[in-house]
Amino acid sequence: MNLLRILLSALTLTLANTASASDQETEREGGILGTGILGTITELGSIYVNGQHIRFAPDFAVTDGITVTNAHQLRPGHTVAVIATPGEDAWQASYIRQIIPLVGPVQSVSSSGFKVMGTTVLTNGIAANDLNVGDWVAVSGLWQSGHVIASRVETTPQHGLARIEGSVLDLVSGQPLTIGGTRITGLLPRHIQEGDVVRAVGTASRETVQVTRLDTGVFSGEPQIVLSEGFFSAPRSSGFYTLLGSDIVSYTSNPAMIDPASKQFVCSSKGEIFSVPIHHNQAQEVAAILENCISNAAE
Repeated sequence: MNLLRILLSALTLTLANTASASDQETEREGGILGTGILGTITELGSIYVNGQHIRFAPDFAVTDGITVTNAHQLRPGHTVAVIATPGEDAWQASYIRQIIPLVGPVQSVSSSGFKVMGTTVLTNGIAANDLNVGDWVAVSGLWQSGHVIASRVETTPQHGLARIEGSVLDLVSGQPLTIGGTRITGLLPRHIQEGDVVRAVGTASRETVQVTRLDTGVFSGEPQIVLSEGFFSAPRSSGFYTLLGSDIVSYTSNPAMIDPASKQFVCSSKGEIFSVPIHHNQAQEVAAILENCISNAAE
């Protein structure tokens, strides 16, 4: 049984066994069916993200696209945030946003990767188009600690605006925000909280972005269930940690159990998270956390 069938079977069983008035049922279904999926595209036809097959209408627009304007231009390695509802044999997208951790000029190049505006990008063997210092790039990928593990690197016009998107950590009142190795200057936001995802657009310099626009949040709206791919931050002494780039935050009484080095699939619902590091049997592992999330959301 594939992942989608497992998910749909669990959803159908949950709804069938939950008695309620019709207006309550409609409200609950709307929340459950508006599912967020955040991660890396692995296959086309239409696209597969976190093992989920997602279809979309012809010329479906991609929000915040840097290297694409519609969903048919998406390719393996692009990172996206999708809001979708389950269809008969696949998810149906109602919203797709391109996630670009970094857009800006290459500052330096090494055998393992390169730097953009002070933030290190590790390429791990993916094609990086023989980059040179000064080239402008759009980097798709996942944050790990203070660097980005790239899944796709594309060159962009040099006259564009720089961009950085990631989780804010180490907030200091009255000081500029920092994401990775990049300082965000020109604006001191008052309502940003630890773990919030910030998207800053502006002018690039060596290790900074001079902001002209700053947005927060990953999705348009707040899906009740979100399946995200990423790496955990190192937990604070308070137990606070986040899945980097996701807006998912939590606390642990056992910080030693949080592994920032292993990629995770995390399903979140009602402030609770279910996660497993992915090793060999990815399909069954992701299906299990999805079933837990669906059951939690339906209660």
